Amino acid sequence: MPSNPPSAELTPLDRRILRALQRDGRLSNAALAREVGLSPAACWTHTRSLFRRGVIRGVRAMLDPDAVGRATLVLVGVVLDRSTPESFAAFEQAVREMEQVLECVLVAGEVDYFLRIRVRDLPAFNRLHSERIIGLPGVRQVRTFFVMNEIKTDGLLPV
Repeated sequence: MPSNPPSAELTPLDRRILRALQRDGRLSNAALAREVGLSPAACWTHTRSLFRRGVIRGVRAMLDPDAVGRATLVLVGVVLDRSTPESFAAFEQAVREMEQVLECVLVAGEVDYFLRIRVRDLPAFNRLHSERIIGLPGVRQVRTFFVMNEIKTDGLLPV
């Protein structure tokens, strides 16, 4: 995947396209062109360039977790037993293979990683915790936070 260019390299037109697509990724090229003030052909060229440069990494549908049986959101802090490139790599590879893990980030502080996990309910998380999470490579400690209420989940990147 190409590395993202610094935001200073984005033109005002690029930024208008990005803002519009973040608000509604289903905009047709014609509607997007009207919104940003371009011809459809020029808009297609600019948008394709943003994809090619890796500025736009993909377009997805945002699903209602309740509708797909994944209503429970859990944040899990993980502390590894060693801080070596090998232990990080083994943990990260194992996490990539877990469909319940929506995000995994390496952090500085009291834990090494935070996982954002979606499951059906508390018993489903308990099974995942006992069968998979504590058995992940190098895990020394797990700290679990059950999300009580999701306040903002549709954040857009300012461009």
